[in-house]
Amino acid sequence: MPVCTCCGVNVESHKIVNCTICSKPFKSDCMELTNSEVRKIQQRRLGLSWSCKDCAAFGNTMNELKVAIVALQHEIKSLKSSIASPPESCTSLVMTEKIIQEISERDKRKSNIMIYGCIENNGISKEDQAELDTTVVMGMLQTLGTPDIPSDIKHFRVGKLDQTNQNSSRPIKVILSSEKSVLSVIRNAGQLKSSSEWATISIFRDRTPMQMEIHRNAKKELEDRLANGEMDLTIKYKNGISSVVSSLN
Repeated sequence: MPVCTCCGVNVESHKIVNCTICSKPFKSDCMELTNSEVRKIQQRRLGLSWSCKDCAAFGNTMNELKVAIVALQHEIKSLKSSIASPPESCTSLVMTEKIIQEISERDKRKSNIMIYGCIENNGISKEDQAELDTTVVMGMLQTLGTPDIPSDIKHFRVGKLDQTNQNSSRPIKVILSSEKSVLSVIRNAGQLKSSSEWATISIFRDRTPMQMEIHRNAKKELEDRLANGEMDLTIKYKNGISSVVSSLN
């Protein structure tokens, strides 16, 4: 005869009920089940099943774990969504940081000019080229009547020289004493076009990558509008920003 797992007593089969999870036998009296209930469980009527206390407790624990897992899955999904689409506060912080960085970059460059078109000789040393550049830069600034030209003016070539093109030259970045000097140079730079020596020279303010991108977009807009038949258009600058405007204003 089966032995009851609960009390250890031998029990007749018709008074025994087996746990549907662990299959251990239990006496109906120990489980407080009637003989009728035992028969129904044994015969699995209407899909009826029965679990001992230990397995029932384990089942409750499993259900709790399932609920916790589902909750975690929802939380992970929510986190992924927030990462993919940051909240407005995060976006605002990023934009604020970019604005601060742009202001800082413009402040660093406000006393600089960029000179394009100055011949660069590949056949001489860097020292000799630097001396030639100093002579050219000083000559230009004096011709334009630039105020406060420092005697030990700082300048250097920017970028990488194209060794495959003998006519290529890198722009010269010149550091002046103040933004006032920069404005004077930019205002008078047109005078160089009348000089046979410097007719191919162009001078601009030292622009940030953002300003350069805006300028490229303005040039593209100007080309497109002129191609579409518009007339009397030009690019003008305000606070270092280029835009397409009417040349008649």
